Amino acid sequence: MSEIILDLGPVNAVDEIAFAEAIERFVAWQDSDDEHLVNDRDAPDLMIKTVCDTSGTLRKAIIFQKQEWAAAFLGFWDDEQAA
Repeated sequence: MSEIILDLGPVNAVDEIAFAEAIERFVAWQDSDDEHLVNDRDAPDLMIKTVCDTSGTLRKAIIFQKQEWAAAFLGFWDDEQAA
């Protein structure tokens, strides 16, 4: 299975509260839209991690298993950043 990794940038540049709220809204939307798929999934819908880049900077990353989930989250995240 392929992975789609979204790099949200340096940890200190990511508003943790806005990030958590966007994740919660995304999960709620996904649960309401994809209820019929819940039992068919064999892995998490998304994983959130903090990674260290080559310069030693900590970065926030989200790993999705489907392109449409990553695209949907980006929409939520863009709205959150614009607010």
